[in-house]
Amino acid sequence: MTRLNPSAAAIDPVPILGLATTDLVVESDAILDELVFDAVSRALKEAGIRKQEVDLSITASMDIYDGRSISSGLTNAASGGYLGQSYRLEGDAGQAIVAAAQTIAANDADVVVAVGVYNPEVSAADRRAFVQQISNYGFEPHFDRPVALTSEVAFGMHAVHALSHGHVDREALAALSAEEITRGAGSARAVRSRAVSAADVLAADHINGPLTELMLPADSTGAIAVVLGSLARARRSRNPRAVLTGWGQSTGDTTASPSWLSDPAAPARRAASEAYRRAGVTDVADQIQVAEVTAASPAMHRPVLDALELGESITVNPSGGVRSSYPGVANGALRLLEVVHALEDTDATVGVSHSNDPLTGPIADTTTVLVVEGI
Repeated sequence: MTRLNPSAAAIDPVPILGLATTDLVVESDAILDELVFDAVSRALKEAGIRKQEVDLSITASMDIYDGRSISSGLTNAASGGYLGQSYRLEGDAGQAIVAAAQTIAANDADVVVAVGVYNPEVSAADRRAFVQQISNYGFEPHFDRPVALTSEVAFGMHAVHALSHGHVDREALAALSAEEITRGAGSARAVRSRAVSAADVLAADHINGPLTELMLPADSTGAIAVVLGSLARARRSRNPRAVLTGWGQSTGDTTASPSWLSDPAAPARRAASEAYRRAGVTDVADQIQVAEVTAASPAMHRPVLDALELGESITVNPSGGVRSSYPGVANGALRLLEVVHALEDTDATVGVSHSNDPLTGPIADTTTVLVVEGI
């Protein structure tokens, strides 16, 4: 099924003309602009588009991770933005993809590049502590300056809440984590490349509450570029990969609200409702076959699935999800890439990509949901 014929769509679909990633590795020697140039050049080549044809470039990165207050200046030329308009946002790449799709749907551009890049200026051995320190900084200016609160603490608190209310047990969390890691072990984009058991997960380093290191996302670095185009441009493209038929975005409540504990996937529910409405999805179980979701803690897995209305008939995280590879703010682009691969490699025709920005855990996270159809 294809939605390159706009008469079948609730809104005009936005074709994905090119999609490429650098190698996703635990630690990269390349710097930001090198990673961005690599990913964008591959994606443009795949789409058959010259960089002077790019109307807008949107880069998702975060200065506090990469240690460069001028990262926009470094990546602007690498993304082709110096030849047209460009801007950078500090959030997940899913937000950049939504912004790109909105720009094309509004007929404000013919070709837009959305790229996410993540390469913290710290060794892999020290990265967890570094990222959690940044997470603590994120809480202080935005909310109520809570002492020692970080994303891992917040996810740990949610996992304890879920266990204490009987929503899940620790063995189930370990089994789910082991299943995802093992499923993704053979992928070229996985950084956890060895199959593990539930016992291995439980025996891993303790992090917070019931959570162990193997229950958390597998930190990776790299850049991923998505080239989106208008329907007219897609008809002249080499080989469009898929089409975005719907997208939605929503942000959660702050610490003042208890909903981040009782209903942590509320932003996913709102974003999915908007994406499904745009895509004309009225029966998720019947119309969608595959999904890539982001659950930074396995205790978040079921709430996210319920929020997205994903039942047992839908294949979830065939890549292994974030426990296989999690490239920070580039994650939204990776989840989309994995859905597109699933649409190309299986009989699935429609998929959903879900991602968020867990700098402050489930508190005030911005969530994006994309509906994707194969060609």
